Formats: sequence, structure tokens, C-alpha cells
Amino acid sequence: MKVSSPVGEFPFEPTSLEVEESGLVIHGLMGAWPATIRIEASDLPAVVRLIPPPVLTGLVLVGGLLGLRLLRR
Repeated sequence: MKVSSPVGEFPFEPTSLEVEESGLVIHGLMGAWPATIRIEASDLPAVVRLIPPPVLTGLVLVGGLLGLRLLRR
């Protein structure tokens, strides 16, 4: 992964993934510096808007089918 900024392009190397009460946290290194990415529930609408509609429809259908399969057990 790479992070582009006005001062250059830096590699981002994820080192760990956590689920906290506030959301998903990815720890890693951006170049020589430690970096943290936090994705909170309030960020989800913005992230979902980035998913192309056909892909989102497919994800919803697959999720629904998996949910129905679990309910039948």
C-alpha cells in the first residue's frame, strides 16, 4: 500500500488489526513512522458510497444468502 501526500509517496505496511468498541483499527508503518488508521461506525456511510453499485448489490445478495443459510440451521 502507498500513501500519497504533498510531500511525497510513502509505503504503508500494516502490522496489526484490532476491533475496538469504536471500530476497526489498523496499525502499521508509513515509511519510518508508526501510523494508525481508525475506521469508526460513523465512517461507514462514506466508505459504502465508494463501492460501485453492482459490487454493493452483489455483497448484499451474498450476505443475505449467507444469513438465510445460517437461519435454516
